Amino acid sequence: MSFLELKGITREWNGQGGVKNVSFALPRGAFMSILGPSGCGKSTLLRLIAGLEQPQAGQIHIEGRDVTARPAAQRNLSMVFQSYALFPHLSVADNVLFGLKVRRIGRSEQVRRLDKALEMTGLQGLEHRKPAQLSGGQRQRVALARAAVAEKPLCLMDEPLSNLDAKLRHSVRRDIRALARALGLTVVYVTHDQGEAMSLSDIVVLMNAGRIEQIGSPQDLFQRPATTFAAQFIGEPPMALVDGPGLALNDDVIAGIRPEAVALRPIGAGDLTATIKDIEFLGSKTRIALTHPAAHGLAAFVAGSTNLALWQMVDVSIPENDRLLFNAQTGKLEKEPQQNSETRIRQNTASGIGPKAPFHLNLSTKPAQKEP
Repeated sequence: MSFLELKGITREWNGQGGVKNVSFALPRGAFMSILGPSGCGKSTLLRLIAGLEQPQAGQIHIEGRDVTARPAAQRNLSMVFQSYALFPHLSVADNVLFGLKVRRIGRSEQVRRLDKALEMTGLQGLEHRKPAQLSGGQRQRVALARAAVAEKPLCLMDEPLSNLDAKLRHSVRRDIRALARALGLTVVYVTHDQGEAMSLSDIVVLMNAGRIEQIGSPQDLFQRPATTFAAQFIGEPPMALVDGPGLALNDDVIAGIRPEAVALRPIGAGDLTATIKDIEFLGSKTRIALTHPAAHGLAAFVAGSTNLALWQMVDVSIPENDRLLFNAQTGKLEKEPQQNSETRIRQNTASGIGPKAPFHLNLSTKPAQKEP
């Protein structure tokens, strides 16, 4: 039996926005992220699960019980909000224990749960501080501790890291995953950050315009995107799309290729001749962004640094076994790669495009003009 199940959930306003016919089943103890661009319905879906909004159609089941018409207080869940939702006049301990006091949990049990939650979230010694005396990361940990003491089996999180800087996001992300595992929580986590979704989740629900675009493991979404939307949303940088005729294919298909699978070659030795429009040094590797009339988002990686130059022309090899083919009309995946992509970074180095290996440009090819 699924722990959380949605069946045909729909909630719109004047026929617009919201979510449309959303269905999925989540097993107990799973960590699921709802991912997508702004306005795709992520937060609306979370509020529907929480009981803060009511669906116009469909059913919501938690632990086998139909809770569609039940208020939030009767759904046996906890929530962690983007804004922390802390009482500024209460101490850390009182904020953490607020829900337990409302439910009139015994004092000894409150102390037991508080001590455990503060230890799990690294807040020992801060019990008497007010929220204004805490950093952003500490405030979010207070919100996590409050969810922990509730000891509810289902925890909903609405972009809990969006107000934190990059370093804190990584730190608190680890706290969230560790907390979920330690408590055996089933988590539904809303985010627009694919890095969070891919690193935290067992299951990712990718939404687009109120509907589920694709649902599966992070590996599924990365390696086998179901549509061109998923291909261009997942990955950093995302999958490049090349019109079929650009690769001597039919015009009714679009080829998708991950930058890790793209190999750079001297002029005349590849599938396409492209122009370098950006070079981004990332430490252990360099991202090379390329432009070609038949391609969108074309990029490749080079190990270490490179002596390639902006507006230089290079040939690009797009191996057939690493191509995904999408229907040009529907955008849906028609053919998966014959094998998993193997990184071409070492090949780029071996072909004279990596660090300390001169790239011999074919000077008989006229360089492209710099874009305005």
